[in-house]
Amino acid sequence: MTRPSAGLFPALLASAALLSACGQPVVTPPLVDPPVPVVATTSAPPTHASVPVAPDEALIERTWQSVVRVNGLGCIASQVGSGFVVSTNLVVTSAHVIAGLDAPEVTVGEVTSVASVVAFDPVSDLALLEVDIDLPRPLALDAGAEGQMVAVLAYSDKGERETDIARIIRPVRAVGDDIYGEPGGGRNALEIEAVVNSGNSGGPVVDVNGAVVGVLFSRTRGGVKVAYAVQASEIKPLLASARNAGLVAVDPGDCRAR
Repeated sequence: MTRPSAGLFPALLASAALLSACGQPVVTPPLVDPPVPVVATTSAPPTHASVPVAPDEALIERTWQSVVRVNGLGCIASQVGSGFVVSTNLVVTSAHVIAGLDAPEVTVGEVTSVASVVAFDPVSDLALLEVDIDLPRPLALDAGAEGQMVAVLAYSDKGERETDIARIIRPVRAVGDDIYGEPGGGRNALEIEAVVNSGNSGGPVVDVNGAVVGVLFSRTRGGVKVAYAVQASEIKPLLASARNAGLVAVDPGDCRAR
């Protein structure tokens, strides 16, 4: 990923087409795109003032310790993505990264462990994985605001760290289909001036305090430097539901059509 240009891109039209960038199968091109959501502006105002200062290198390096790789053998190919530690034994990633995986693997540093899927939401495109190894410190969750500078941290499909200093263009409401192309209620998201690549889905978008404000799930078509992240507020009900159920394993959904 590269650093953004000085100016923000104009807001997209409500019918702008998106391409889910991350968690795509490791196969030869062309890669097949997941369902296309429609994005509309949200009426909710920013929760706090814009923050012009970007996360510094020291904070980014500390935060990277809690970012993980997620992968597994899918129905027809290897599925790869990113994630981050949200609790003592829990990792957040994108639902489309682990869809159909009975035994997803989480890699923390040099250690890889098979994880259990304890929450899976194809509408918000979020999933929770329980990991039976010592995990780094959990990352806090917070709200993002229009104009705020953030850092996008994610692994590429080759397992390389990718860091992008980006800017939140605006909060949005992503409406339309779920990850399987079925009608869904949508999700609260952030439109971000950033470039994301294959393998980045599930990676955290963090603020100047190292708190996660979003989870990468999509990008625009045509080389436009605009990406999308599920707002961190969508993680909280998923966490509460999984904990209330006793962190039992759940169905990781069906494999997505390629």
